[in-house]
Amino acid sequence: MILIVGCGPAGSAIREALKDSEVAWACDKEHPSPAAGCIGYDIKNSADVARVVNQTKPGQIILTEEIPSVEYCEKNRLDAMEFNTRGVRFFVEASLPLKSRVTYLSSAYVFDGRKSGGLYTEYDHVNPINVYGETKLMGEVAVDKAADHLTLRLGEVYGSHPDNFVKYVLSGLTYGQKIELARDMYFSPIYIEDVARAVSLLVKENIGGLYNLAGPERLSHYEMGVRIARAFDKDEDLLVPLSMDEMGFTVRMPKDLSLDASKISALIKIRGVDEGLAAMREAMEPKK
Repeated sequence: MILIVGCGPAGSAIREALKDSEVAWACDKEHPSPAAGCIGYDIKNSADVARVVNQTKPGQIILTEEIPSVEYCEKNRLDAMEFNTRGVRFFVEASLPLKSRVTYLSSAYVFDGRKSGGLYTEYDHVNPINVYGETKLMGEVAVDKAADHLTLRLGEVYGSHPDNFVKYVLSGLTYGQKIELARDMYFSPIYIEDVARAVSLLVKENIGGLYNLAGPERLSHYEMGVRIARAFDKDEDLLVPLSMDEMGFTVRMPKDLSLDASKISALIKIRGVDEGLAAMREAMEPKK
């Protein structure tokens, strides 16, 4: 039995990728739109978390539940701790008697973004500079105590789901709005279906350890915007390149969160941005 925790975009995509496996699905009871068939639980209650684990008796647990908004986490540290750290610890503690293997979706935000040329490896020093990154790193520490574990540090995940970089840029371009993007901030975007395929493979093959799960390219935010405009036939002249300092962020943001994904790429093909955007466009088109 595989227990997927979280019914957000990542959890939903992973559930689809594992549809041929024996899977249970759980999400926090306060989720605004829980998926059908999800077992509700209170992430702030260790006994309720243990109830879900004891009810499903999973051999593997995949932890995707989180508060992903960097801005929200900065203003609501307690909520960020509850979801991104303490909830993770509760699941790990509940898994110990069963010796379940725990897979945890972490983030590139565990790095400070100061590495020259970016492309952080799995062995680079971690040093988060905002609350979101801190809580994700503490989640990693909690997962290290599981009987067996796999930690995946995700690059910038995009897809047709709401609230991601590509959808933000695409929406603005569609409505003819100018979009300001940093020309000196970098990341490694990855299509959500590739995240799900990789997690499915690693779980089925019982592969543990630490992996960067990201796209093969290091792109600036502005360069990514241009790729989006071209992939969806939008006006790239609406994109306004600015420096990071000119962007006026209210939260400390890492400058370069690009990841070296060569380790995971030896196991599974991760699509580049152009191929991923083409797949996303095809998925968004009405079915005939």
